[in-house]
Amino acid sequence: MTVLQTARAREPLRVLIVEDSPEDADLLALELRRGGYEPACSRVDTPGAMAAALERQPWDLVLSDYSMPAFSLPEALEMLRARGLDVPFVIVSATIGEEAAVAAMKAGAHDYVLKHNLGRLVPAVRRELRESALRQERRDLEEQLRQAQKLESLGLLAGGVAHDFNNLLTGILGNASLIAEIWSPPDDVRMLLDEVVRASERAADLTRQLLAYAGKGRFVLEPVDLSELVREIIGLVHVSIAKKVRVELALAEGLPAIEADANQIRQLAMNLVLNAAEAVGDAPGRVSIATGVRSFDAPRSRRTIPGAGLPPGDYVYLEVEDTGCGMDDDVRKQIFEPFFTTKFTGRGLGLAAALGIVRGHDGDLDVESAPGKGSRFEVLFPAGARQAPQAGTGPRVERWELAGSGVILVVDDEILVRRAAKAALQQYGYTVFEAADGRAGVELFRAMRDRIGLILLDLNMPVMGGEEASVLIKSIRPDVPVIISSGFDEQEAARRFAGQSAGDFIQKPYTAAGLAGKVKAVLDRRRVRG
Repeated sequence: MTVLQTARAREPLRVLIVEDSPEDADLLALELRRGGYEPACSRVDTPGAMAAALERQPWDLVLSDYSMPAFSLPEALEMLRARGLDVPFVIVSATIGEEAAVAAMKAGAHDYVLKHNLGRLVPAVRRELRESALRQERRDLEEQLRQAQKLESLGLLAGGVAHDFNNLLTGILGNASLIAEIWSPPDDVRMLLDEVVRASERAADLTRQLLAYAGKGRFVLEPVDLSELVREIIGLVHVSIAKKVRVELALAEGLPAIEADANQIRQLAMNLVLNAAEAVGDAPGRVSIATGVRSFDAPRSRRTIPGAGLPPGDYVYLEVEDTGCGMDDDVRKQIFEPFFTTKFTGRGLGLAAALGIVRGHDGDLDVESAPGKGSRFEVLFPAGARQAPQAGTGPRVERWELAGSGVILVVDDEILVRRAAKAALQQYGYTVFEAADGRAGVELFRAMRDRIGLILLDLNMPVMGGEEASVLIKSIRPDVPVIISSGFDEQEAARRFAGQSAGDFIQKPYTAAGLAGKVKAVLDRRRVRG
């Protein structure tokens, strides 16, 4: 091996040498070079000089004498401990005894080498660097475990909120939509009813955001054109952006579709754009929004979301960049925490929900920011194979088309839900019976098995849940259609049935027309099958 090849093979090493003798410091650097390192050394011999060195840059290794005129080993160790730095610390001394060395290692030093035996230096350094890497790996794994436990706890909370909150919303949304359908109110009253319906639907979106942040959200995936979706939301967010903030669009045409839940991606884009506009504030500034495609020939590590890296392939990106105040590293590390804000309180789950949405779509999110230089958020989604559908509206369904007949059994522990579902189905021509839990529902069905044509069954109930009640109902009469209803989504409901068919599904909250349409479709399908 040539001298040039040896130099290229050396491993860079940033070394802080705590030593009052320049000659001894040079010897240590020489010994490290002989051992295959390329040390970048800085020598300090006072507390002030060491403090300045620690602030100036990170260090891979500290080599320290034991006894110095203006500095002591315990002081050096304390300075590292006070800053929370876990840097390999090796004592190199001609005077240290065994008892003093043991005391120093108890205080935080990792090893010691005598100056007359520097042949031990490189092996000691290699061992401590390896141990330091293992400690860092262990800390990283512990942090990932902590994040996973936090998400699991939030997922449990979100599940409880989703169940109770969506039950209340079902009562509000179902009754308000039913009033609007069966009554021809004056225009001012109609406007108020429409506001109640819209507010209920937005509240349902908030519940889904909680589940998305916790990584528990399941999405209705379809091909989505990201550029078209961004164009849709720009008109909505313009009214919330200060007049002095200029919005610039650079949206690529003909993008590959992404497999995504369109409502969740809209929420993600709105959160990022509004966050960027608020960072600019009332001063003149700019928010730039761009879409396009990036290709990776090799796996790419994830920037913000823990887990395996992104595989090679094509990715559709969304970039939102602002000329606002920017963030320092401490703020940037916290922006995805729920309810964290640098603004006024009550900001909620904006960026936290955005992170959950990206995670749920198997994408990645990257943030670049510096104080006074603005911020840039980049989201990557795997490009899909299907084409996005053309924008359009489906045919309007008239009320008479949803009308039907027959006996329906509504089983739900929440009285608001039972009343709303009963009122809606009665208005569409059905006879409705109620039960307040799964056990009561099974007993009522057992007594009326020949009359009941369909069962609307809640998934989460006390006494007996929807899974057990469905099995018992099917054992009494296998052909009876069952519609499972839940604040969770259909995939979660299917999982709860442990591989057995969950039947048909409707997610809470639902409108009166939505419920009637689902019931009519299920009954019509059964009649066709005979």
